[in-house]
Amino acid sequence: MGCDIHAYVEYKEKEDNFNEYWWGFGGQINPGRDYTMFGILAGVRYRPKKGFDPRGIPNHHLSWAANDNLYLYITEDGEDDNSTTLEQAKLWGKEIIYDDDGKPFKVKHPDWHSHSWLTTKELALAYKWYEEELGHKPGLEYGALLKLMKALEDNGKNKVIVVFWFDN
Repeated sequence: MGCDIHAYVEYKEKEDNFNEYWWGFGGQINPGRDYTMFGILAGVRYRPKKGFDPRGIPNHHLSWAANDNLYLYITEDGEDDNSTTLEQAKLWGKEIIYDDDGKPFKVKHPDWHSHSWLTTKELALAYKWYEEELGHKPGLEYGALLKLMKALEDNGKNKVIVVFWFDN
């Protein structure tokens, strides 16, 4: 069974202290199955010489696309693609999130694991470690991801991170 990455680039103006939400760029990004990179980013499927430990979900309001993919919504029949029943959610043993009226609302997706995030500088460092580990740069899609994040920084105007997790 393979493992894939689910990545989301998020950004926010550094001077915006009033809005707690981050903007997403392009929805879910899958730069490709690269187990060496997965190991460096979060210790998944490979043990590199240097790498990051998973940090969990960032402590801010995620962009819409990341938030929507992170959870399954609890419905009576659980028949929609992005939903489940309360009974099934309880079986997974994951934290159930309730709405303002106290009704079960959503639960973290049971197949996602090793949630984490990195800044642009940290992702650049991960790429350096990758090159040290394998003797060549990561694939084109990973390079494009880093360039995108640097462009969104807009000469220091924005905070930019990539939020990601893995499946099995």
